[in-house]
Amino acid sequence: MTHQPRRPLRTALRTLPAVLVAAASPALPVGTAAANAATELPDAPYSLDATHSPAPLTAADCATDVRCRLMAAPTGGDDHFDLQAALTAAGGRAQAAVVDANGTVVTPAVPATVLLREGTYSVTKPLLVPPNVNLRGASIKTTAIKIHDDAPWINFNYNFIIRPKVTIDLEGADPAPGSVNTISDLALNGRCIKGKGEYSETGSKEPTILPDEQFPSGCESDAATQNNAGGGIKAGHRWTVQQVRFTNFNYFKMWVSKTRDVRIVDSRWDNWGGAGSGDEDNIGGGAGATNTVIEHNQWDQTIRGNSFDLTHATNVTFRNNKVVANRYYADLRNVEAYGSVYFESVLGGMVSDNDLKGANIVLKSNANYLHEGENLDVVNSRDIVVTRNRIRDTFNTGITANYDDYSQSLATHKRFSGGNNAITDNVITNTAKSAIMISGMSNADKDAPDIITGNLITNVGVDGSTEYSGYDNVGIAIGIGTGDKVHHNTIVDDQERPTTWYGMQIGSSINKDITVTGIHLTDANGEGWNVTSRTLGGQRKNGVLPALAPTNLAVTNGVFTWSESTPQDAAKGYSPIAGYRVYRNGVEVATYPVGSHVVPGNLLTAAQSGFESGVTGWTLSGGTVAAKTGDAAVGNGSLLATTGATSRTVTANGPAVPVTAGTLYTSVASYKAVTNDGRMVRAGITWRDASNKSLGQVAATNRFTRASTGNWVTSSYSHVAPAGAVKAEPFLVIDNSLAHEQHLIDRVGLVAGTNTEGWTDGAWAPGNRYQVVAYRLSDSQASTPATVISGQ
Repeated sequence: MTHQPRRPLRTALRTLPAVLVAAASPALPVGTAAANAATELPDAPYSLDATHSPAPLTAADCATDVRCRLMAAPTGGDDHFDLQAALTAAGGRAQAAVVDANGTVVTPAVPATVLLREGTYSVTKPLLVPPNVNLRGASIKTTAIKIHDDAPWINFNYNFIIRPKVTIDLEGADPAPGSVNTISDLALNGRCIKGKGEYSETGSKEPTILPDEQFPSGCESDAATQNNAGGGIKAGHRWTVQQVRFTNFNYFKMWVSKTRDVRIVDSRWDNWGGAGSGDEDNIGGGAGATNTVIEHNQWDQTIRGNSFDLTHATNVTFRNNKVVANRYYADLRNVEAYGSVYFESVLGGMVSDNDLKGANIVLKSNANYLHEGENLDVVNSRDIVVTRNRIRDTFNTGITANYDDYSQSLATHKRFSGGNNAITDNVITNTAKSAIMISGMSNADKDAPDIITGNLITNVGVDGSTEYSGYDNVGIAIGIGTGDKVHHNTIVDDQERPTTWYGMQIGSSINKDITVTGIHLTDANGEGWNVTSRTLGGQRKNGVLPALAPTNLAVTNGVFTWSESTPQDAAKGYSPIAGYRVYRNGVEVATYPVGSHVVPGNLLTAAQSGFESGVTGWTLSGGTVAAKTGDAAVGNGSLLATTGATSRTVTANGPAVPVTAGTLYTSVASYKAVTNDGRMVRAGITWRDASNKSLGQVAATNRFTRASTGNWVTSSYSHVAPAGAVKAEPFLVIDNSLAHEQHLIDRVGLVAGTNTEGWTDGAWAPGNRYQVVAYRLSDSQASTPATVISGQ
């Protein structure tokens, strides 16, 4: 990410844009496989032992190298003067590279080495490493450099324990063409918390979590400088950082900015031994950095902040790394997630063969930073391959590619589109949200198709959420793009209680400014349809023009109620609500065409509501009523309303029921046209006082409940009983009915509160997860589920 002073809510800047807001999510019951998964350790636990590094340099090795010097043991005080003198002297012993006029190395550099002994060296100021100088320790476990306990934080403000002596700037000439530097086989301790972070084979691995109100940076540093002081290493051109442990840092642990050809290999990040941590990235930077390789590194579950985040970089490789994030530490630090891998405004790269637990991968733009400097213009990530990664138990999506911009009204700027990213052959298991999400703000933000193929996805939505960023819990969400290739993927749910709603969702349900066109669901040979198994809703969902979810879902001892799904404008392509489905623990247990058989808490009797035995108590202003059999919303009977000889708005008026002034009531009714489509139909209420005087008639104003000869539509309306009201009557409106037109009315209700749909579960038990969806008439596709967990 970009190097600049920390701002309030810094972590929020690394999340998806504000438009991508998660729906409220009930917690999973303790003891479920999904809840327990976040506490499991990876197959191979975090270890400081080298996996891809040579043995450390020994004192005997150093003695045979004329360019190597062995440092004296740590003094126990400030070792900065001696260390800096040794590094400066080493610069004089090093042999610089010979390069030709084109900058090509003709004769490689021969570095000089400063070898540290076992023990902990303390420094009160940054160490400046000249070109072609290596700084090595006895081993990652036995040699350490830390910020001295008495060093003023101002000495390390926006600064690091180790940094280049020369100025690094890609826009200027290379200050040392062909130079090479290695920092290896040692630990760096940022003194976030004094006296903590030292390695011990038998010591505690637990970090110290300081309260935010007292220590907002997570460290003991001085309040005046705590936000940006005390980093680990700032790399120079062609630096290799290998077998280095980073711990107890307030600022960026590893900074890679304006550099070329940096390699970070086999290094470690943790907060063992009671260490603390600021929330800055473990590896951060960018600013034009090119040809950066991060491989075979490990991040322990005790870290804080993103594992990796570069902004404005090219040709970045992140491979064969292991990151572990744990819900226990996320909750202790009160953060939604940590450990994530971010490629922001990165052009060209590879993310491959990594093992991520709890962490996820995000490709995005820089649109959420302050709109100034290098972040004035917006660059969307492109040409990145994300392949063969193993991603488990994420707190969010598994892999996200997001394309966006910010408004020109905020600042005049250029926007560079993204795309041509490939997400292939990844194994993604137990994600909190969807597994793979391709999302955006507007079509112009992406100008090349992405490829999503060969991914194996198992169990999404395991955090109990129902919707995120306009997408249900799906294996693959495609919300933007033309010509994307999405095939040969497998999406399965192997849980006892499935949480995966669809294999794939095409189109966002909340952003109508983006489209998906020309998507390829097979390869060029017509093969490779995505395979789904045990998804609740089926293989695919069209997210555009969805049915709205039911609201106010509640349960008491197995009795469930909810409010009606709100109809939407058919002229824009929305389909009427056809009914509701109920799921228990991922299994459909009830389907209600039109609505539930009984309106829960109905103040009307069954006869007054369902017309199974006639229409006693009902009248029609502007026409007549009669009983009708054989065509009903529920049961067999309905009310037939016939408009008189004059075209007009007609109203059906029902029996009065007692009410209490100041209480909220809801009227509901289902309608069907017999002769002509298109009349607006509305549920309402007539209020009356003790003398039977009308206190007013109120009705829904939703213009999208239109009667049809082919299906039933439902209208509902809620209103607070006015002062003096003691009675209420159903007041059901058919607007602008033509003379002699006929309409059917059924399933009428008047209830206290808002919920007019209901279901009772004879197998109810605490801990069950229940979900209710509204499904639309045209294709039976479901709304986003409303969710409740019994007993919570």
